[in-house]
Amino acid sequence: MAMKLRTTLLTTTGLAIAALGLGLAHGCSASNTNSELPSGGSTATTGGAGGAGGSLFGGGGAGGAILTGGAAGTGGSGGGVVDPCASECGPAELCDGIHAGLDDNCDGQVDEDCSCVTGMMQSCFKGEPAYRDKPGCFPGSQHCSEFGTWGDCTGGVHATDHCYQAQVGCHAITAYPFQTVNLKDGTGDFSTGATTETWTVDCPPGVSPCPAVSGASPADDFQPLQSGEYTVHYTRQPPDDNNETTCDYPLFVGAPGFRVELEWEHDLGGTGVDLDLHVHKPQDTTPWEGDGGSLVDCAFSNCVYSDFLPIQSPFAPDWFSGVQPPDPVDWYIDPVLERNTCYFAPRGVGAQWQAGGKGCHNPRLDLDNITCDPTSVNVNDYDFCAPENINIDYPPANQWIRIGVHYYSNHGVTYDVHPRIRIFCNAAQVAELGPQGYNTPVTFTPADGPSPSTNLFWLVADVRFLDDPCVDQKCEVKTLYFDQNQQTALLTTVPMVQASYGPPYPP
Repeated sequence: MAMKLRTTLLTTTGLAIAALGLGLAHGCSASNTNSELPSGGSTATTGGAGGAGGSLFGGGGAGGAILTGGAAGTGGSGGGVVDPCASECGPAELCDGIHAGLDDNCDGQVDEDCSCVTGMMQSCFKGEPAYRDKPGCFPGSQHCSEFGTWGDCTGGVHATDHCYQAQVGCHAITAYPFQTVNLKDGTGDFSTGATTETWTVDCPPGVSPCPAVSGASPADDFQPLQSGEYTVHYTRQPPDDNNETTCDYPLFVGAPGFRVELEWEHDLGGTGVDLDLHVHKPQDTTPWEGDGGSLVDCAFSNCVYSDFLPIQSPFAPDWFSGVQPPDPVDWYIDPVLERNTCYFAPRGVGAQWQAGGKGCHNPRLDLDNITCDPTSVNVNDYDFCAPENINIDYPPANQWIRIGVHYYSNHGVTYDVHPRIRIFCNAAQVAELGPQGYNTPVTFTPADGPSPSTNLFWLVADVRFLDDPCVDQKCEVKTLYFDQNQQTALLTTVPMVQASYGPPYPP
């Protein structure tokens, strides 16, 4: 595998969120007739330490612990705490921010009359809004079309699917990125008595290559690297051949806080184009480094594990002074091992973070993809075409975080590439930019990448996390344009971003 030379002198020796972001709280609305709640239930009462609602990982809603949370609210007729953000079925679809992604009139469609910005995405839930994030219920997602309207709500497990009923057979399961997943956990009693079993997995749209289910025990060996909803296909040979032999169920993969993933096309020659993901220090106007990394620019040259462990490089980001989440922190080691997502990064990177014993750093670049083989499906193969991703597990509220992509080198190839940026806030995908969001797809040509110090740099978007407990979509994204009226991408050069951080942040 080719090595990338660093252009900056570096020292190389070295959540308090209630749900996993596919909805944290519901829009505040007036109470209406509850069309789908079982008798004896109430959306205005909550039970247990977890607060209102359940998390993607089976925990409580607002007030729950990091990701897994406490006991889910159970409703009931007696004594409970009123949820100020409860939302129920009403007569009309509502488009304001606190109702985004909810099926307010419970007609099985979400925000069908609401406008949006092309390239944006939101999580969505069909049917009685009060069930969103309750145990067994999971929002889907919807894209904003080129016409500025929300498309269909796809994926998820909804109130219209009776998600609130106990699932004894195949059912949804959840995982963090990089975690090895036991797929059998999703089969329930459907797998009882099986004599032979096989699994295959379909990745979310745009995720390619898709990791293979592998290992001597297939159920124990699927390692998703990217966030999103996967579809698991299970086949068994039961004792009674008259029984059903297959079932499908979703695997929801997500991480807390801010996560951005970069993908692009790779050729079969093993050389390929090298693009680099950059994230700028929040709400800071210092120019980017562009070609490498600096104190305000998290990138391949200063933001990987060797820049923080065992001794932190003087050029590595040191952005946050908090002591304990949910305040932004540079370092945090979660007492639950699985929540330290960096500990499970492939290619031996996770083992390096674990050896450091300090948890995960914020921000960090988990993987730098230089050259790869697009036919490889083994995520721990150094030639696997893994996405580049940068994470801030506990981002600051109300501060803009800017994303950039650098065409580091064309490596002498002669084909165009089309970068794809996927942005996640608390596990919910909120934007997909590059192929969407512009009048034409963002394209890098070979002429854009002959020399890292002068190559093209794409200023992508600003992301801001919101501090409103009644806003379900916990962050907003502002696409950066060269010409907003024409919706043209903001493509500049490394020398230009080394002189400026770009256009002013949104107000």
